Amino acid sequence: MAAPRDRPLSTVSTPHLRSPAGTRWLRRLDRTADRGLLWATIAGGLFASGRGPRRRAGVRGVMAAAATSAIAHTLAKPLLPRVLRHVAEQGSQIGAVPKPSWGQRFPATHAASSVAFVTAAALESPLLGAALVPLATGVSGARVWLGERTTSDVVAGAALGVGVAALTRRWWPVVRHAPARARPAGGAPPLGDGSGVVIVANRSAGTPGALETLGQIVGVTGEDPAEDVPGPSEEIHAVLPRAQVIVPEPGIDFVEEVEAALDRPAPDGTAPRAIGVAGGDGSVAALAGLAQRRGVPLVVLPEGTLNHFARDVGIDDSDSALAAARDGDAVLVDVGLVDIEGPETADRTVAFVNTASLGGYPDMVKLRESWEGRWGKWPSAAFALVRVLAEAAPLVVELDGRRRTIWLLFVGNGGYEPRGMAPLFRPRLDARVLDVRYLRADVPFSRTRFVASVLGGTLARSRVYVAGTRTRLSVRVVGPPVGLATDGEVQPDADRFTFRIAPKPVPVYRAPET
Repeated sequence: MAAPRDRPLSTVSTPHLRSPAGTRWLRRLDRTADRGLLWATIAGGLFASGRGPRRRAGVRGVMAAAATSAIAHTLAKPLLPRVLRHVAEQGSQIGAVPKPSWGQRFPATHAASSVAFVTAAALESPLLGAALVPLATGVSGARVWLGERTTSDVVAGAALGVGVAALTRRWWPVVRHAPARARPAGGAPPLGDGSGVVIVANRSAGTPGALETLGQIVGVTGEDPAEDVPGPSEEIHAVLPRAQVIVPEPGIDFVEEVEAALDRPAPDGTAPRAIGVAGGDGSVAALAGLAQRRGVPLVVLPEGTLNHFARDVGIDDSDSALAAARDGDAVLVDVGLVDIEGPETADRTVAFVNTASLGGYPDMVKLRESWEGRWGKWPSAAFALVRVLAEAAPLVVELDGRRRTIWLLFVGNGGYEPRGMAPLFRPRLDARVLDVRYLRADVPFSRTRFVASVLGGTLARSRVYVAGTRTRLSVRVVGPPVGLATDGEVQPDADRFTFRIAPKPVPVYRAPET
């Protein structure tokens, strides 16, 4: 005979549920979910497991669970009081006669927070979310089996959890992890044995772990960095045995070294065919500018700290990049250029492959990158932006001749997504446009309104946030010169900047998509 609707399953005569051992197990599981302890512990374990989807899943999950619990306690329960048939007797045993009691117990908070955590985690890592489903089901079902909640309470809680987890996408978008699209570079030569290839290994970039890997790649020997000398390469020469590897001394302009190497005749008389760089985004940008000027393809070995550009291109490691260079697999990638003029500095042109920025944005990027490995990209960007805005001073500029007072200016090489939020990824590497965004400071309470728009997911409609695409942008600073940040590198102070896309894209070697 089926149990009556909304009747606690604890009153159903089921031998398994009458088992004292089964009851104790269910009560332990139920207690672990009190105050979110279970999910906070799981999030801590995911967070400690390293960066990547699992860490983001833990952060998103615990935030969704906390928000769901707060909504359930402060809104849903006070607004939806109801009669709940439950086992009222304290310390009651399975099978006790249910007694009606008034209480604000709809919806079930345990079920709401559990489902919210699992759903939010699944947005970042579907496999992890699927693995956690049985645990969330057990926590939710235990409330019914023990007579603490009815089936309708649990179902309503689960629906609330799914809804809140889905809403997190409005203010914390799920970042696409696939490589950005780009046209194949049909004219990129297969580098074969590496003849005519010059690769610079920038040992001043990257984390200690990345530098250790870099030493293995270029074959650097010696315990004292001052005594390090290039030795037989362990990876580059294994794939490109005749490539020339340059390991510049710290503080030396390696672009000049590479350019000089390109101008010198190779021992076998081979003309320069490609240049490469083992380092981070700043090093890649410098060599990308040289590759664009010299009309040669670029080999990118991701051995820097964060390697945003390499990830966008789809270069997972140095081995795959070297194999693609050997075989001639490449895509066309735009390079951003900025012409810099200053009253006390020489005019110069700087290349950037990711972003350039003025105002508080450089400080925000530094904070975000220092926190990103711990909290994930989007939460770190949000926290860093709030901190920088609290301390920043407005900047008066002329954008294409129109005067604006802004907090910060962002210029991206290519159109970044999402449009109505902080720029997180590029769908294309050959869009031939600049992504221009700035935060106005001439609107009353602009910082407060900006933060409120971010939290409410309405930034795309906010008056203080301006975003669009252009092919060219001129900026004149009204006041003292300021520093420009390009791909994490801060340039000397100047007061005039002209942003544009280089006339021709650069072929960058990467493994073909499968």
